Parts: sequence; structure tokens; C-alpha cells
Amino acid sequence: MASNYCFKIKQEQDSTLEQLCSWIPHHVFIIGLAFQYVSPQGTTLESFHRSLICRRDWFLSQEYGPKVVSLMLASTGASPDFHRTAIDDILSFAWEINTDPFNLRRQTITLLVELLVQATDDDGSLAALNFKPASRSFVQSLKRVKLGEDEAFLPLKKRGRIEGLSSRKQWECSICLDEVLEAEEVASMPCGHVYHSHCIVRWLETSHLCPLCRHQMPC
Repeated sequence: MASNYCFKIKQEQDSTLEQLCSWIPHHVFIIGLAFQYVSPQGTTLESFHRSLICRRDWFLSQEYGPKVVSLMLASTGASPDFHRTAIDDILSFAWEINTDPFNLRRQTITLLVELLVQATDDDGSLAALNFKPASRSFVQSLKRVKLGEDEAFLPLKKRGRIEGLSSRKQWECSICLDEVLEAEEVASMPCGHVYHSHCIVRWLETSHLCPLCRHQMPC
């Protein structure tokens, strides 16, 4: 299923949010995601609006910022390649408005990310994309292991990389884009791709397709 992605980022001015969040002891971003998926003919097939609150210092850090954005975008079914582009743009915009003199005294800064996904072929059904979650029984049956304990079920390529790397860093989880470290729990998909266990479980709650190869899992 081929798709075109179009997104824009802007700051929303809302003094009401300042009052509602006045009890929060930190400066925060309120990040809204407005998502729309349309067919090649322009018919809206799916849309939703979600928001989250994140401390500004956490969101602007290299350690946490990319994770927050990636997990937020996971609910849209967008590809990991799109995640990488969107993460850079969203965090760059956040840095820019955080240093804007207009925002220096604001406790809350509200960001709105508008994402439009348009199918480019004739099959514009939701099932053809990846909004259909994997079955609960399939998610529960995923093979899980903590690195360093029992890696026999992992694909040979992954096992080879583990043996050749340090005990601290392993490989990058393609969902959260963070390094997989020794003693962290990972889960293996039937297609052979391996992710952080918590990352792939959250992904499968929205999509029944592997984030990398789009292999279909039971629904």
C-alpha cells in the first residue's frame, strides 16, 4: 500500500490552557496530533486527534525527545522512514519556539502536528494500510527474552551482531530508534525482525503489520 505523507507544525495560542495547567510544577509542551487518512479520491477513511503533556526539558533532550515523537506517530501507522524525517522537523520546531522571546514566560507551549496520509493506489481501505491491530492472542504469543539470558530464538543475524558488539550496546530498535541494551526485553516477530518488547506491543495495538517489512500478522 503506497501512501503520500504531508504534515505541518504550528504553535497554538490558548491562554485557557495556561490556566488549566497552572498546577504543573514544570514548563511543559502540550503536543496535539491531528491525523487524517484519505483515499486516492479524497474521501476521509480515518481521523483522530490525540494530545499529550511532556516536560519541555525532556522533550528537547536528545535522549527522550525522539522517543516521545516516535511513539506519538506510531498510532498513525506511518512508516519508520517517515518517523525519522518527522522527528527531526518536529524537534527542530520545538527548539525554535522554545527560544522565542514571546514564549520565555509561558509555562505551557502548545504544539499542533497535523498529519495527512493519502493513499496513492486504488485500494484505500483501512485494512490495506495498517490501522487494524494484531490479535491479542498473537501479541501474547510473541517470543520474548532478555538479552544475555537466552537468545537462541533470535535470528542468526541478530545473534551474530550481539556476539560481535560490546555488552552495553546492541542494535537500534526501529520503532523508538533507541539502542537495545543488554538485559532489556526484546520480542521477535515471525518475519524475523526484533524490537523492544514494549515498543512492538504498543505498535501491534494499532497495526497488524511489521514496522519494517510490512509482513501481516494475525488480526
